[in-house]
Amino acid sequence: MASVLKFEPVPRVSAEPQPESVAQRRVRRGSRALALLFTGLFGLFAAVMAVGLAAMLFYGGEGLRMGPSGTYIGGGPADTVAFGSLPLDQRLVYVGVGAVRYVPVLMLFWHLRALFATYAAGQMFSRGAGVTFTRIGAWLTAYALTPWLCHLVLDATGYELDQQWLHLASVQAFVIGLMVMVIGQVMQVGCEIQEDREGFV
Repeated sequence: MASVLKFEPVPRVSAEPQPESVAQRRVRRGSRALALLFTGLFGLFAAVMAVGLAAMLFYGGEGLRMGPSGTYIGGGPADTVAFGSLPLDQRLVYVGVGAVRYVPVLMLFWHLRALFATYAAGQMFSRGAGVTFTRIGAWLTAYALTPWLCHLVLDATGYELDQQWLHLASVQAFVIGLMVMVIGQVMQVGCEIQEDREGFV
């Protein structure tokens, strides 16, 4: 009759937590300051964005003007018109365009705040940091593409006044956004490899 031997599992010995180095403390302090900075920038930009959209919808004076050469505050060239003189439907379309174009900036500040808050908590190479990094790249790419997409909509509907939609900064943001997305995905793959290695004792 065959004998069956039962082996008790070998207990895993948890490693002693390593003391935090001077460089790690410096990174955490700097990241905490940057997290507070981007929190403030998020709130400030949200307030400015709300005031700007409200002005586009309700302001009827001459201080906000728009034309083929761009949008102007406090005056503008002769080829511009007061935004408040536009029909309500055209103003509503531009309010939507303004929201679509500047929500990516708002979300960039939000995810940068989240990234540095993660670093401040000591999670330098965590899966969460990689995910946040990928989201930053995605919103940066969205920021680069929204002027072109809004131009297509405005041109198709005949509502376009501001024709200064193509900028070199958008091309740069698009390329950098793609690079940041790839870096974030590499960080996530690195975390998965590390977790797999830690699973073998």
